[in-house]
Amino acid sequence: MLYHNVRVAAHSMRTIDSLAGALAAGAAWQLGMRAGFWSADSAQAMTVYVCSYLVAFVLVGGRLRIYHARRTEEVALELAVLCEVGVYAAGAACLVTQVVSQGLPGAVYGAAVVSSMLTVLGLRAILRWVIRGIRRMGGDERVWLIVGHNRRAAALCSDILASPHYGIRIEQIIDVADPATLAGHCAESDAEREGFMAQVAPGIPLQRITDVEELRQIIASRIIDEIVVTLPVRSHYNVISQILAVCSGAGVSVKLRPEVFETDGYLTEVSYVGGTAMVTHFSGPSNYSHLLIKRLIDVFGAAAGIVLLMPVFLAIAVAVKLGSPGPILFRQTRMGLHGRQFAMVKFRSMVQEAPQLRDGMAQLNERDGMAFKIRHDSRITPTGRFLRKYHLDELPQLWNVLSGDMSIVGPRPLPVAEAQGNEWWQRRRLSMPPGLTCLWQLADDPTMPFLDWMRLDMKYIDTWSLSLDLKLMLRTVSTVMRGTGW
Repeated sequence: MLYHNVRVAAHSMRTIDSLAGALAAGAAWQLGMRAGFWSADSAQAMTVYVCSYLVAFVLVGGRLRIYHARRTEEVALELAVLCEVGVYAAGAACLVTQVVSQGLPGAVYGAAVVSSMLTVLGLRAILRWVIRGIRRMGGDERVWLIVGHNRRAAALCSDILASPHYGIRIEQIIDVADPATLAGHCAESDAEREGFMAQVAPGIPLQRITDVEELRQIIASRIIDEIVVTLPVRSHYNVISQILAVCSGAGVSVKLRPEVFETDGYLTEVSYVGGTAMVTHFSGPSNYSHLLIKRLIDVFGAAAGIVLLMPVFLAIAVAVKLGSPGPILFRQTRMGLHGRQFAMVKFRSMVQEAPQLRDGMAQLNERDGMAFKIRHDSRITPTGRFLRKYHLDELPQLWNVLSGDMSIVGPRPLPVAEAQGNEWWQRRRLSMPPGLTCLWQLADDPTMPFLDWMRLDMKYIDTWSLSLDLKLMLRTVSTVMRGTGW
């Protein structure tokens, strides 16, 4: 019964974690008071903090749906998610304490937050270490029956055998021969089966049944906790439906691969629309907490940049106005996230009638593809040439970043006509907000072929991380200082 007890306990961990964090915060306050770091006058405010933390942790943990079975997940991922909940709960507790009571000294807040975080994470790490040790010795065992003789089943089997801390025992791998379902897929199925036989680990019992009804006898005569179906849904839809019906009647849970339509480069997640479960296929970054941090960096970075650079803004505005007739700012419609159009703002660096003169200069274009750029463009004003050299004309785009149309780092937004003329695969660059800087700009090669530019944008999307953004920001500063823009 250990498996059942552990499974039930997993869903009570939200209460355990919240109590541990709240008690740790209270204990930290008690120790600090006895050591003379703060007085007992803050007892009422600390009570508010502890109660607020307790409630916030339970609510946030439930809202984020982090309390589910994590038998096969990495411990680092589990701790990262738990840390996220702890941060939200501590932040909410601090806010409530400041509003409801007279508040607490900063040192008390710091001690409470740190002690809560260390206690919750430490408790979870120790618990996970103990449970995984038990599973390595054969306790808390989960028995799987895998359905499908294909490469997916072989890879799954290899992962399980290489990870004894999962506590999963493979009872058998069976295959279902259904001529009606497999009609027209024989060659593909034979190739999958041959690949399976070449890759599957030795010693795993194998069986092929001719009818799903035979599955009833297998379930009835053995201990089966879960059935894992690796059959491709498109060619085995009827078979899988029958397996679900058989297992539902026996109360046995079933795992299915979510990739109903498998496409290279696509990620998959399960979400809910009301009470309806939906499988979402998507590409691009999927770490939403990191994307939130990216947005916060954009907001605070753009706001700070606008405030600190305001004297520079004013000086450039005066220089542009005195340098040539026309408005100070130049607005152009660009293509943003998933095709949204927005007005990108720059300091005007060309003569006022520059857009009307472009069509007559097409033969002078020095860029290939849809891009248009001329090194010695006669439309550029003397002031504009200096601004472009050091990319100072781009500074007003901090407003675009602050408003949410752009990000500090991301694929550069193209004019609508250029974006619509791209090849279809290049449209994936619109799956992230456009940015002030990106990989291709740091290459510092204005003559880079258009396709190489597009490939660098795809590389940024596929390898995105917060550390990459920070690295690109730092490198952008040195690129700007070199003054090689045109």
